[in-house]
Amino acid sequence: MLLNTCLIALSGLIAAVSATVVNDTIRVQSYNLRYDSKSNTITPAKTFASLNKTVAYDFELDYYSTYSEQAWSTRRVEVANQVLFNAPDVLCVQEALVRQVRDLHGLLDGYDYVGVGRDDGVQSGEFSAIFYKTESVNLVSSSHLWLSKTPYEASKYDGAGSKRIVTIGNFTTTIAGSPFTAMCTHWDDKSDDARQYAASMIRYAGAYEAEASDGVVLLFGDFNSQSSGDDSGGYEIVTGESDMLSMNSTFTSDYASDLSDSFAFTDLLTVTPPRFRSGHHATFAGFYEIGDSDSFGRIDFIMAGNNGGWSAQNYRVEENFFDNEYHASDHRPVLADIVIGSYTT
Repeated sequence: MLLNTCLIALSGLIAAVSATVVNDTIRVQSYNLRYDSKSNTITPAKTFASLNKTVAYDFELDYYSTYSEQAWSTRRVEVANQVLFNAPDVLCVQEALVRQVRDLHGLLDGYDYVGVGRDDGVQSGEFSAIFYKTESVNLVSSSHLWLSKTPYEASKYDGAGSKRIVTIGNFTTTIAGSPFTAMCTHWDDKSDDARQYAASMIRYAGAYEAEASDGVVLLFGDFNSQSSGDDSGGYEIVTGESDMLSMNSTFTSDYASDLSDSFAFTDLLTVTPPRFRSGHHATFAGFYEIGDSDSFGRIDFIMAGNNGGWSAQNYRVEENFFDNEYHASDHRPVLADIVIGSYTT
């Protein structure tokens, strides 16, 4: 009996010693798709049928020759293939019309999504949709807010060019059950005041989500402004460099939390170790010829809340224009690998 007891204790000790703590890491991607500005009735099946079945010889190619904007029906295959190759656990897309959302839902095997059209809260207008890989993350709940003084109804901020929205998804990882919130947004292109108001709302709502879930809060989006300069007010507010603006009282009551005054977001590029930053700097590149960089800028961001519980492993700005093809979008996709927890094996 004593021998058996000793053997059981020894086996337990061996198991404890051999246990390994593994990081619970998720890969995330933010991608402004460029809306379906050249709409047509070409189906994905017709696009597949039109693809070249042979591989061209080098001398047959005129590299980077097709630099002008192409229809979504042409671009969608490249966009979907980039996503599938990078295999993000969470993909936040901006400027996606309902056809584009539906196409991606069909092309991205293993992904589902949440999000609504910003013009009516259903399917009209652009989506800031959150796609998620169902194998690696579980959707707990989702919601959305209009970035205006009437956030619970389809509306726009006074002076803004368009209605703007933030989509909020609450998730857990399937392996360890680590909770996290994804916030996906696209700020106004006309008004810095609207961007500052949007930043204030998102920072305030982010604090609420951080406290409610006791988890990591991630922010993805096209801010339509850079991190410095005359129109950087929204960036400065969302990162805590400037104070939030006064907001709708019902919203501030509904989303009040103990973190409201202290919470802000951290730009992941700024805290990723330099060795693991890669790719381009500019995220907006336009539909221009190679070498024409006059309109370039870093306006697409991935951020995480300062409530902690995360670390940035890698940060990369990918390509959107390949030498024998065309621009997949006028924006480049942004990728990051983020540790949000751990588990024992």
